[in-house]
Amino acid sequence: MVSQQVLSTAVSSKPVAEQPVLRESVASVERRYDRAGLWVAIVVTLGWHVAGVAPVVLDSWLRYGLGASGAVTWLVFAVLGIAAATTVLRGGGRGPVLPLAICPILLAGSVIGSFVAPDGVIGHFNWPFTVVGWFAVLALWRRPLAELIVFYAGNTMVGGAMLVAMGEAGRVSVARFIALCCGISALQITVFAGSRMVTAMARRGAEAEDELARTRAAHIAAEVVQAARRIRYETINGTVAYLLDGLANGQLDLTDRSARQQVAVAITRLRRYLVESDEVPDQLWHELQACADAAERRGIAVDLAAPSGLIPPLPADVRRALTEPIIAALAATAARARITVVASSDEVAVAILADAQLDSPPPCLHEAVESSHDAEGEMLWLQARWIGPSASPL
Repeated sequence: MVSQQVLSTAVSSKPVAEQPVLRESVASVERRYDRAGLWVAIVVTLGWHVAGVAPVVLDSWLRYGLGASGAVTWLVFAVLGIAAATTVLRGGGRGPVLPLAICPILLAGSVIGSFVAPDGVIGHFNWPFTVVGWFAVLALWRRPLAELIVFYAGNTMVGGAMLVAMGEAGRVSVARFIALCCGISALQITVFAGSRMVTAMARRGAEAEDELARTRAAHIAAEVVQAARRIRYETINGTVAYLLDGLANGQLDLTDRSARQQVAVAITRLRRYLVESDEVPDQLWHELQACADAAERRGIAVDLAAPSGLIPPLPADVRRALTEPIIAALAATAARARITVVASSDEVAVAILADAQLDSPPPCLHEAVESSHDAEGEMLWLQARWIGPSASPL
């Protein structure tokens, strides 16, 4: 039918603003898990260095003197560990500067420890060879796993060379050396790589959750848009469908004044519906401008005065109740009309003075809106007033 086609065009021609989709930062989740893994590495390194190595250094100091104890190396390692941990905790260490500044010193400390250890390369007092890897984990935390493996390979090669140079390369010593290298490096790589695996899993989980939230939000937004379009269609359908059907069937006589007023009311309402979802600072004033524009297109001289006072935000049903008397008066206006708005925080009054004749005043569409009218000769005065909940009764 003609009415259905016109209504479908009117509904689809007005886009509905979609709400932005709020998303959780996947990077934030990744940073939290990475920081948690880093703290695990820091605590393990600190505990190993203080609770495991410090007693060995003290025992060696008491037995063999300060030079053989490696106390200076222990202190240097502690300073390097603090520097590496502080830098990485602050988000640094992604470039090569930190590894290049710390790793050579760590390897040098491992060599010195093998030289001064009183019981040889793989002895109980050569702690730098086994502990150096934990500090490398901190220094290389932001770097690829391959660089940490290269460091372990370098430390192993240096330790093997020291084993040969010091004449300790027997079958049993080599076997113990290999087992020691595999044992300590496996534990350190597990902490390093395991933390990255957990972080990667957390990131993938956050991405999946974010994608699911996006999908749900898009689905909800689509339902909201569809519901808004359906409401708009039904509203417009109730406004103009019967008029269009009457015109199509020849049952509506446009020579009749009442029929022309009905058409004018329907056209003005339609223009008001189309601007109701516009994002403007003063929605009521914007809708009154649309009503005045519709009347001016019919040759009516409309004087829309600037609002007196600041119009508060009003829901759509209240705005419709305030503009409905104006629409009815404009539809009946012969030549000229003046619209005024007086507003405060808890009261809004919209009035029109026009050379119009109405058979009956329009009914109120909202319980918070009251209307009044008066006529003198050819002049008609109509007012719709909204009173807010906080306003005192007059």
